[in-house]
Amino acid sequence: MKDQNTSLPIYHGNETIRNISFMVNVAWGNEYLIDLLKLLKERNINVTFFLEGRWVEQYPEYALMIKDSNQEIGNHAYSHKDMRTLTVEEINMEITKTNEKIHEVLGVKPKYFTPPYGYFDSRVLEIAENLKMETILWSLDTVDWKIENPNEIIDKIVPNIKNGSIILMHPTESSLTALPSIIEKALDQNYKIKKISELLNNN
Repeated sequence: MKDQNTSLPIYHGNETIRNISFMVNVAWGNEYLIDLLKLLKERNINVTFFLEGRWVEQYPEYALMIKDSNQEIGNHAYSHKDMRTLTVEEINMEITKTNEKIHEVLGVKPKYFTPPYGYFDSRVLEIAENLKMETILWSLDTVDWKIENPNEIIDKIVPNIKNGSIILMHPTESSLTALPSIIEKALDQNYKIKKISELLNNN
């Protein structure tokens, strides 16, 4: 949750409601995307995909698959740079160029932004807020870009799921393999899996 009067990132949803969300950051991993979307469809689950602008430009057909699967679309900056190292103009460009590309390809205007690597400073938050976007981070991280054993991901995530958890993942083999177990264990504990917008609006 976030104080509406200040520019702060959001790390989780309402901690009194049994909802959780997955955020899928996409700048690579095309080879696992179709199977990931198939898995989500089979389980009737919608999550939020944060897309890199450059990736949308290079792979519009994959971006369209995500949108057409009724998944929510967020902004993951244009070129996956550490936003803290950029000028104000460059930060603005990274976010706005991605919004423009997503709108051009998908007809969607993202409301949510997540910075590459989770790195940000006050300028990044202020620029996102000026663009009427909320900055989303996470409360649980699969670290699936370096953890290859899906059981390790399951053991890392499942015991730590709480009301409002936002779980970060990417299109990787390890997360794709771990996800069915994570979903089943969450559902068994009566959690509902929501898109970020639903998580934050307590739907």
